[in-house]
Amino acid sequence: MVGAYMFNIIAAELLFAAVFLAVVIWRWPSPPWEALEYGGLVLMVAAPFLFYPFSRSLFLAFDLVFRPEADGDRGHPPAGRR
Repeated sequence: MVGAYMFNIIAAELLFAAVFLAVVIWRWPSPPWEALEYGGLVLMVAAPFLFYPFSRSLFLAFDLVFRPEADGDRGHPPAGRR
């Protein structure tokens, strides 16, 4: 499921960017750079593991929007060919 991995990495990066920008804007003019560095490291390692089940479901839904299910997709023979 390469697509699920793609969704997973993109979600982790967007989460990191949103948290990073929110903390920098909230704590300006002296943001806690060291806390952002280590917190970002922990977030970038943990987020993909925590988000993977959701990214897989999201990717399957996204895939079905662009490539609807056809006969034989589930391993069953098409109708009329039994």
